[in-house]
Amino acid sequence: MKTNLLLLFLLGWVGMAFGQDVNERSIFELSFENDTIKVSKTSKDEYISIPIKIGIVDAATWKDYKLNVEVDEVSTLPLSDYEFEEKNFNFCDLQKNKVISIKLKKDDVVDRDRILVLKLKTYNKDKDIEERNIGLKKKIVIIIHDGKDHVNLFNEYNILAYLGTNFDIVESKTKAKNLFFATNIFIPPIERKNKIGFYFSLYGNRTMSDIDSTGNVSRVYKIEPLTDSTHTRYFSQNKMVITRVSDNIGAFISPLIKIFKSSNKHLNLYYSPSLEFIWRKVDITTEFKDPSNLNSNIVTGGVPGTMVMDNISRKIQNEYTFNFGAAGLFLAYQTSAVSFRVHASVGYSSHFYPSNSLVKGMEDESVGRKHDIFFLGRAWLTEAKTGVTLQAEIMNTALHPRPFFGVTLSKAFRLEEIGSIFTPLTDRSK
Repeated sequence: MKTNLLLLFLLGWVGMAFGQDVNERSIFELSFENDTIKVSKTSKDEYISIPIKIGIVDAATWKDYKLNVEVDEVSTLPLSDYEFEEKNFNFCDLQKNKVISIKLKKDDVVDRDRILVLKLKTYNKDKDIEERNIGLKKKIVIIIHDGKDHVNLFNEYNILAYLGTNFDIVESKTKAKNLFFATNIFIPPIERKNKIGFYFSLYGNRTMSDIDSTGNVSRVYKIEPLTDSTHTRYFSQNKMVITRVSDNIGAFISPLIKIFKSSNKHLNLYYSPSLEFIWRKVDITTEFKDPSNLNSNIVTGGVPGTMVMDNISRKIQNEYTFNFGAAGLFLAYQTSAVSFRVHASVGYSSHFYPSNSLVKGMEDESVGRKHDIFFLGRAWLTEAKTGVTLQAEIMNTALHPRPFFGVTLSKAFRLEEIGSIFTPLTDRSK
């Protein structure tokens, strides 16, 4: 650029030295910065900014010289789809680089890719003086993507409700069991509009914590009166299996900050710190299996009657967890056929749980608290045509390991589709 300006100045100075009209003999540089750009149609008006490099010595002296931005006949974008803010300029007004602005009008109709080809033309009054323009890029091709991905992805994936079932993987045979529901809102950041998007999820699901199996536990399985002052205790060796299952209601929110621009427009990676609250109803089941080494002995003390111990006992308690994920990644791959999202997070966890104790002979239901470091992974896979969604998650803590994992199968709905379920019967019949 500096070399071209120096050349322009020298040629103008030589013309003046020989008594010639500077403007009639001088050359100039007018050029696009790029020869190709890509944009997309959306459901809102968009503005395309096209920079032009200006190289004119003492532009104020160029009377009757004009620069026009013209549309090449090879363009396939209809005239009704765009509008120039300004496309004709006098050299006198070209003191520094210009930016051409074009309004690309909103369009929700899926069409096909179009092109808009612009060219720079220069005139002295009505005379074409293009041979004096030493600019290298006098033509630009604007590729207008049809916006299909934008329309489909917003309508199909960004705001969805899910209704389905959890897979019960506690039992030996995995089967669909218990209700699963969720509402996910995914608003990614849009280039040149907002740098930060967000992801919100409200859900209810079932996760399994763990199955703890002990193979050699002695227990009393029956007490039987013998006399008024003695009774018989029956013992056995058992396999004790403790199963912890949680029914959860949770709310999750995370800002989305794009990390890099992928060459694949369907694939995006975001930095996503997160905040999550989970209310868990924990069902702890203890079961004694496979009795062996049956034995009995006589114990002093009377009992009111025969007592047979249950082989299965249950305890239900409420727990609350707050997770702050300082380090998180959110990966989204979305096309018109499928949506695949993965979220991974590591951070601080605060866990509240019932801590029973005896106070003056009575049970006191106090609340205990644990601080920990958690790590979480969730994945969602949604097929666009049917809305069938498979979701899996695992969560654990580092200091007091306690894994939670679950798998769900559901059907995704747009919110307006769910709303139609609750319309009055008279409205449905119309």
